[in-house]
Amino acid sequence: MSLTKERRYSIGEVFPIHENLDCFAPYYEPEPFTDEERYYLTPFWTNLNKPVFAANNLPVEIPAALASRYSRATETARRLFWKEYVSPILYPEKQTGWDDKTEVEKDEAKSLAFEFKGYVDYLHEHGGLEKVVNVQRSRKFFDRWLAGFGDDSIAEMGSVNLFIEGASNIAVNEIEKKRVGISPIEKSSRYVSFADKLPNGEYQYVVPGEIVGTPLEEDFKNVMDLLFGTYDLIDDSYLMYIKSRYPRGDDETESSFNASRSAKRFDDIRDLLPFATRTNVGLNGNGRAFEDLVNRMLDHEIGEVRYWGKMLCRELEQVVPSFMTRPQTLRGAETQVYRSNMKALSAQLAEEVLGGIIPENQVPGRVQLVDWTQRADVEVLSAFIYPGDNSGFTMEEIREAVASLTPRELKEQMKRIFKERNFGKTDPAELTRDKVRFRKVPKAFEAAHYWFEVWTRGGDFRDLHRHRQLTQDRKKFTTKNGYDLEKDVIEFPFIDEFRKIFRYVEDVFNRLEEISPDIAQYAVPFAFVQQFYMNMTARELYWIAELRTGPQGRPEYRKVVQEMVRQAKRKSPNVFAGIKVDNNDYSLARRESEKRSEQKRKVLGKVNA
Repeated sequence: MSLTKERRYSIGEVFPIHENLDCFAPYYEPEPFTDEERYYLTPFWTNLNKPVFAANNLPVEIPAALASRYSRATETARRLFWKEYVSPILYPEKQTGWDDKTEVEKDEAKSLAFEFKGYVDYLHEHGGLEKVVNVQRSRKFFDRWLAGFGDDSIAEMGSVNLFIEGASNIAVNEIEKKRVGISPIEKSSRYVSFADKLPNGEYQYVVPGEIVGTPLEEDFKNVMDLLFGTYDLIDDSYLMYIKSRYPRGDDETESSFNASRSAKRFDDIRDLLPFATRTNVGLNGNGRAFEDLVNRMLDHEIGEVRYWGKMLCRELEQVVPSFMTRPQTLRGAETQVYRSNMKALSAQLAEEVLGGIIPENQVPGRVQLVDWTQRADVEVLSAFIYPGDNSGFTMEEIREAVASLTPRELKEQMKRIFKERNFGKTDPAELTRDKVRFRKVPKAFEAAHYWFEVWTRGGDFRDLHRHRQLTQDRKKFTTKNGYDLEKDVIEFPFIDEFRKIFRYVEDVFNRLEEISPDIAQYAVPFAFVQQFYMNMTARELYWIAELRTGPQGRPEYRKVVQEMVRQAKRKSPNVFAGIKVDNNDYSLARRESEKRSEQKRKVLGKVNA
């Protein structure tokens, strides 16, 4: 049996949006809100009982803050909103520090509670702001303009904060492939535990609907339970092991010590987590980007992705219905099927072009520079000079002039750019990576390109995948490149169990792959090495390197980025002469950042006191 899609060119009467996708819906248990909680939450969310919901009637900072909390929180956005915003307003006297407030501050808090209750009552009475403000007029404008003129730029003027809870890493990775117009923040596997079980007693993973009811469902769930069960089993013991290997330093507080060792614990054992792991993601995007995202998802080869695409469309209809019209038309359906056809053609061409060739099947290293801009310094300096010229020189003339410089002259001219980046500072302490990186190198550095192929753990791919100002794509997640683990994990007494589990994973993956390579991806733990490419400009490499090589970075992806810089620097030494890369080894990634966070909290405490 194969689940591979064939190319097709007729849509039929049933568009992708009309497909019944209930069999692909991940398990979801609506949050048990009290009647009071429901009353105060309802005006601010499109629903309280679905895993996809949008913000309503809220200042933009609040959904942004809630989305950012996803990174290090186990609670849902609507629960966090009640706990951290609504409840403190309604019941100020129950909050920490109430007795220390002045009478004036207490009166202000009580007044705010009264005003907030009145505001919520008003929204309930009048059916929300949509009933008060004439939004129908603007929707008619969007409908008429988009239908009559097709001006997609109009749809970029409206933005939405949307939340998705309980999607697999497979589905969220597909969502986050959308680079322009949508900004995601996702629940991090580096900072929070995934050991807790769902209300149905199962661990936090998604069973792909394609195998539900088949003999492979039991095998899949067994290997998932083994991975999550081991993660749960070693959670506390691995933390004690890390604390013993990295004792508290004299310059650490108890709080920063516990936080950094806990982060190290999750950082290391997350390699057990599979791509089936459930996660939450907050999205802020404009209407045009969301329309494109829905079109990408509705005819996807993976059923869960199609399910979330339909859920997104239905929920966005509640807040921006004008922008969700076209995905449900024939034009939208053809766009969706067209994307599927392109993927099928890619697989066909790969088979035809590469079919007679035997791959070496050897990973050459973490990074391989595939292609780069020749004489990149000439291109960068030419692009830098171009907007400064007022004499009418063409780019060709400028490039010829720059190319005629001697190697020494060219090097010196590039140095002047980096000197200016130092902003007149000469003290080495003021020229470190963390001090300089926010003064980005000029746009001219986008004239040079570097194409890397990368082999690294799946978890580290997920971290590097966040960078969107570049072109990247990947092969399907697989176990065929083997796995890689941190040194501390390898020396942990439980390592033999890890190896046994990964052998079992490889067996289940191989059987799933016979049915569908797409569905087999769900079974792959983050520890297994994945293969992808990143094609970027010199400017983007500066940004990635100066961000990702910091002490708080995960050791594995720090090594990947350090190697990218080494290889690019060998080809274009003048272009990367000013790059600030931290090549030190930090086995305990979060130690310094947690110390700094502790110091900032102390400062904020004094300011707010």
